[in-house]
Amino acid sequence: MTGIESALGGEAQALAALQAVGTAYERKIDALLPQSARLMPAAFTGEGMQSGVVGLGLAGFTGLMTGSVVASSVSSMSDQQLAELVQQGPMRFGGKSGNAELQIGEDGSLDQELAFDVDESGLSGKVKLKLHVDACPDVQGKVGVSMDVDSSMHVSAKPGTGGSVHTRFKLDRWLDDDARLIDSADGMATEMQMEIGGVDDGSDRRMARTVRLERGGAASSAMDDWSGFNIFTDTPAVEMANALIEQSHLMLVLIAEMQLRGMGKGPAWESGRCVELKVTSDPSRRKGVRPNTAFELEAIPRAKADGAPTGGSVVATLEGGESLQPASGKVRADARYQYAGPAKKDESAKISFEARSRRGVGRAVLEFDTKQGRSYRITGLGTCNTSHTVCDVDQPFSFPVCGGTMQHAPTSDRGGTHSFEHSGATGSGSYTLTGPEAEMTATYQNVTCAGKRCFKTPNGRAVWTKIDSCE
Repeated sequence: MTGIESALGGEAQALAALQAVGTAYERKIDALLPQSARLMPAAFTGEGMQSGVVGLGLAGFTGLMTGSVVASSVSSMSDQQLAELVQQGPMRFGGKSGNAELQIGEDGSLDQELAFDVDESGLSGKVKLKLHVDACPDVQGKVGVSMDVDSSMHVSAKPGTGGSVHTRFKLDRWLDDDARLIDSADGMATEMQMEIGGVDDGSDRRMARTVRLERGGAASSAMDDWSGFNIFTDTPAVEMANALIEQSHLMLVLIAEMQLRGMGKGPAWESGRCVELKVTSDPSRRKGVRPNTAFELEAIPRAKADGAPTGGSVVATLEGGESLQPASGKVRADARYQYAGPAKKDESAKISFEARSRRGVGRAVLEFDTKQGRSYRITGLGTCNTSHTVCDVDQPFSFPVCGGTMQHAPTSDRGGTHSFEHSGATGSGSYTLTGPEAEMTATYQNVTCAGKRCFKTPNGRAVWTKIDSCE
């Protein structure tokens, strides 16, 4: 069809040349890997860089490197690390005959462009690829992969002999309410537009075909162009081209499915980056509580993309004492629980929550304990001379002072930083504790700001008196 076989001296020589081109593409891909590890921003962990790469030969026409290596690393990043990576902008690396550009979205989505040129065993080849992979499902639970591939190949000694392929491909997949891909016909839709062209001794043949698979399983195919073919004498060539298109469609479906499912670290929507799971307790204080304290808990999953309720369900798992109701199984979101805290002093417990829906997966943890903290009564602070009980001064705490609010952030058992708001003014500084543990004196150093002016104010003092319990 393309004249390559006859130009190279027969089928065996043509197959050997095609294999050499495929090997050369693979070398190009392998050569980019050390550069990707070296040039990616510091936010990358580097985990799985070598094992996460997928190289694909598309029926002898093209070579693809997927973004699995990047997706694998991104899935294990914290939100802060991902934000740093996104801020760096596109990552570019490559050489004279091959280059790549990767762009990571705020939700972990991937856009990738690759280009390779190869001249091997009498054949010259060129491949360009654009790839987009969704990370988070939309409100219907849909995620997708799109590819745009251009490839060409010709005999080096005969520039007018060879072939080209242009392919546009889209895969849409849907999740169920358990954040898992639907495996039935209702869970997939695809569309591929492929244009194949070839020149053999001046004879130009072209075929364009669109293949669709609708959600629900209905399949269709349309021949858009078949110029240069004779339906009476070129039947084998037509059948070969159609078979190649069908095989290419199947291969692209498999590649896209691999991209969505993730390579080694699971799909992106299970990373917790698509869903924010807010968990609350009433009472809100969970550390240093009385034994058998009763709590009302609520788990509220929301899609990060639009803040909408995700639906689906929540599963809560208790580690430690005492009792959680419902104790197991799925609870419809937004989920409510009753929890009786640890039954004895100096005990701790943890409840892990996981929300699953067609919007993805969200996770959160609440921790409880009945441990005795460093409890103090603080008096004499400010001109109001108020008194405040703090259950654990080793943890950040706040209380009202003279109509405002004062916050403490301990940095050691003898001091920390503080900030306050009062009557339109704000301030901050440090505090230092002196004296015996039973009764310490706190000295506050302050910088107060009002309007656009900031100035040091006299040191403040307060008395911290140790108490046995804050119950």
